[in-house]
Amino acid sequence: MSSDKTMLPFEVTYSESPSQKSRSMKRLAVIVKPEKLDGIIASLKEMGLEATIYDVKGAGKDKERVASGRGSGTIELAYTTRKVVATVINPDTVDAVIGGMKKSLAGEKAVVMISTVDDLVRL
Repeated sequence: MSSDKTMLPFEVTYSESPSQKSRSMKRLAVIVKPEKLDGIIASLKEMGLEATIYDVKGAGKDKERVASGRGSGTIELAYTTRKVVATVINPDTVDAVIGGMKKSLAGEKAVVMISTVDDLVRL
């Protein structure tokens, strides 16, 4: 492993080649409304985690309305804007991380996708 001091975005140990430890990591991706993003990020920072944030658009039951013209009307968009907050964690901390995020949402809904990481290798 190299000895540089760069901040890596996850609580993982990167190696120069595939390793057994990195194969057991979990990737959490949380889909939230933009106004709940700060709470999710704050809960991850409290646990010493960092994350990657993606801007996404989705089509579903919820409809987003925006002002149009000179403020005299509104238009309903065909999509809603959401944020995806992704991080990679050790498998034994999944419940604690999800619990912290749930607490920060204060009753709002969000979706958490949990997937297994095949491997992490530093390039």
